[in-house]
Amino acid sequence: MPNLLLALQPQNKNIMIRLFLKIILPLFLLAGGLQSCVNLKYVNNFASSSLKSVKNFEEIGYSFKQNCLENCQQKKINDMTLNSQDCDCKANEKADSVTLLIYNAVKGYLDGLTSISGNNLTNYKMDILTRSLSEGDLKSIKIEKNHVEAYSGISNILLKAFTNKYRKNKIKVYIKAANEPFKILINFLDFNLSANLTGKLNVQKQEIKDYYFDLIKDNTLSTFEKRKAVEEYYQRSDNINARQKTLTTYSKELEKIAGGHQKLVDNIQKLNKDDIKEQLTQYASDIQDLVSEFNKITK
Repeated sequence: MPNLLLALQPQNKNIMIRLFLKIILPLFLLAGGLQSCVNLKYVNNFASSSLKSVKNFEEIGYSFKQNCLENCQQKKINDMTLNSQDCDCKANEKADSVTLLIYNAVKGYLDGLTSISGNNLTNYKMDILTRSLSEGDLKSIKIEKNHVEAYSGISNILLKAFTNKYRKNKIKVYIKAANEPFKILINFLDFNLSANLTGKLNVQKQEIKDYYFDLIKDNTLSTFEKRKAVEEYYQRSDNINARQKTLTTYSKELEKIAGGHQKLVDNIQKLNKDDIKEQLTQYASDIQDLVSEFNKITK
């Protein structure tokens, strides 16, 4: 185009320049914009799939407090007492509260990523992060300084997104800034459920097994009573196994989300590459499969 312009007469040259500025250049810019939109479709697909997946937290249907109450009830059955007022589950209730805070932070970030990649923050809500997090040992879980800092970091990033400082053209900044705190929080949420709560269920399973083992060894019980005890044991054991399977599947979902997000961060400057699009699409597909697996267990 420059060589062609030099060969033209001044009048014709001016016409060509105006033509380039009014028609050809806007077409180039439009093509670039469309390409950017196409790239973000893959980000949006991954983000929306991850958001749907992480929301399965609300379908788990089990908690630290519930585990505490069940253990307390089992102890009262063993001791043959009827007083239910002295079950102290305050620490477990606090653990549930903290886990919910962490979940809301993870969900809030993915909600923001979905909205920004879809260029739609009009319905974005900030009220999910109105409470603060502080260090402490709650017996069931331990909150350390890096967890508090990660929670605060995510909160600040979401606030910027909410106040219009982040939009579609700033999505790379949003993702890179959030990666480290997001990674800490999603790992913390995973550990709380797949290690801490699952571990408590393992202890409960063993205690129930010991209880029923003692029952079938009791010579004062009839054969019928012992068979009923064995039947009851397997029912309770199956319930615990189902809960653990739910937690294990949700853990797989969180791990896949974390892996996909890291892949996104590692390739943030080349989202237009076909292989990156394919990898993000595969992560989204894997996450959707895990969501289906989770739903089969819980429904």
